[in-house]
Amino acid sequence: MLKADVALQELHVMPHIWAESRQEVCESFDWFRSYQGGVYFANNITKGYLLSGFPAKRDGFFHNGKLIISHGGGKAESKINLYALFPYNLGGKNITYAVLGVYNITHAWAEYETTKSGQKHVRFKFSFQWCKEQGEPWWHATKDKFTEERATLMPVVSSTEDTTCDASLENDNARTSESDYEEAMDISPDDERIPSTTAASPGNAAPKFSRRMPEDRVSTFRKNAASADRRCMYCGMRSPAVFSVGWGCLNATCTYFWRLPEAGNDPIPDDLTFDEGFLQLQTLLPLDSGFRNINPSQPVTNPRDKITTLQAFTRGMHCIKCGRLSCRSKWEHWECANCQNVLAVNGAPRPVKVLKSLNPGVNFQWYFVGKDAGIIKSPVKPFGDHQTAGNVLTFSFPEGRGQIHHIQHNSMGPLVRLDTLFEEYQMQAADGSLPFRRWPLRSHKLRGSLLTNYFSQNCGVPYHYVGGTANTLTWEEAPTAVVKAKEFIEERTNLALNKQSEFNEVLSAAYMEKQKMSFHTDDEKGLGSVVAGLSLGSPALMHFRRRNVKHGPERKICLSIVLRHGDVLVMDGTGVQQYYEHMVEPINFRIAATARYINPDRK
Repeated sequence: MLKADVALQELHVMPHIWAESRQEVCESFDWFRSYQGGVYFANNITKGYLLSGFPAKRDGFFHNGKLIISHGGGKAESKINLYALFPYNLGGKNITYAVLGVYNITHAWAEYETTKSGQKHVRFKFSFQWCKEQGEPWWHATKDKFTEERATLMPVVSSTEDTTCDASLENDNARTSESDYEEAMDISPDDERIPSTTAASPGNAAPKFSRRMPEDRVSTFRKNAASADRRCMYCGMRSPAVFSVGWGCLNATCTYFWRLPEAGNDPIPDDLTFDEGFLQLQTLLPLDSGFRNINPSQPVTNPRDKITTLQAFTRGMHCIKCGRLSCRSKWEHWECANCQNVLAVNGAPRPVKVLKSLNPGVNFQWYFVGKDAGIIKSPVKPFGDHQTAGNVLTFSFPEGRGQIHHIQHNSMGPLVRLDTLFEEYQMQAADGSLPFRRWPLRSHKLRGSLLTNYFSQNCGVPYHYVGGTANTLTWEEAPTAVVKAKEFIEERTNLALNKQSEFNEVLSAAYMEKQKMSFHTDDEKGLGSVVAGLSLGSPALMHFRRRNVKHGPERKICLSIVLRHGDVLVMDGTGVQQYYEHMVEPINFRIAATARYINPDRK
């Protein structure tokens, strides 16, 4: 796979698989799911390699792309964002990422690279050879031939599939860890990378590597190799004859790395050309039939159990009409971001019975207060009559920084109303009258847009943190489910806390399986002092920690609360947003409605 560059020739055919953003690739293409790293590993196998990022000397695009020499790891003087060796202008068609096809790694070696400042760094290099079982590369084809090939390469569309949900839900107690998606926001990548080092010099101990390709594994790619490999008499490792200047050991841990034994062990010079035999295409082992078509399967749009909120339904789509990879940005269907091809979702509302009984998977029933957090919990306060009864748990932050009120219900009156509301939310989301969307984040570190990890829709005053005016309906346009959620939040908040709270904005959020909202703060300009949220569906964990603290004990979670179906959580006081940030981690499918008062003048 490569990133687009303004190249010399006009692109006369479209790639079979392409995208505009990194997220589209990671959510729609199983062969590359690394949000930051240039190499995607799974089960110790390299599945995807991104031709992009850091420039390196002696990278090459030979035989019109059937042989590619590229690099991994090492240190670079500067960073570039575009792959300059592809001879066609992908950018002219708004293509940022294009999947080339399946390649075999035929050689792997290390070499020195001299920077402009005269310093030497080790660069790890790889040669990739096109697997001929795929036919000719797509960029070799004429337009007519390309269209004909697309019909034979597209996967079979499956509209129905057996899915099991309830059985797995009952045992779904595992908590999710920090995801690659969050790393894209926080820039703390944990992807496996090709190791880099400074080469050992004579008399120094050779550095240790955490990862080395076994020699027998490399040799399987070198059957009938035109280039002669040799074994180093000092380290015992084999190296290919890469350069025309002569053979040298290309094992960076060897004392005689980057030297020419037939020239008195002189260093290999910087001005190099490739050996002609090394650049010849080799006879490779046959490509397994399972790798000959890497087009993503089409999403299941009509599951037999009608459950469409499992994690599989959060994945993106590959358009069979234009080849574009697209994130699932709309709740009611998949839609190609290029040609607007639509795949409808045929599901049914999820009954709340199984969802609300799920175990949250923590060792406390309602809450956890961190040691030395300074948070004071007040005694449980009951409220209401036999139709509206509930309890309030109040947590006070230190130094008057605000309070958290957890409003629970313990009567059947609210419960029936809430079950009906949960179903109404789902029905209106499914028919599009409640337009749940994933909106671009305002701040992130990826190329292209990065959509939120949940679906949302806003009513009332625009909420700029998510979607702004584009995501907002007036109260005259608001779906009935949102209006009813607002009424319920105001009723429960006023009854439980004995004070009037009126809200002019409600942000509804829907979380499919494994989706969550990362740490953030509701610091919208003009925000009132009270923010109240209703939880529907599966339990969720809401965590609080100190804001603007990067390290140390204060960075840890200071308060965790288990939110269950029908609970309302109130953040009371401007200090809550000023000094703390919070996140929500649902156990499974969940819908939430968060009500605020926002000054329309933003004052």
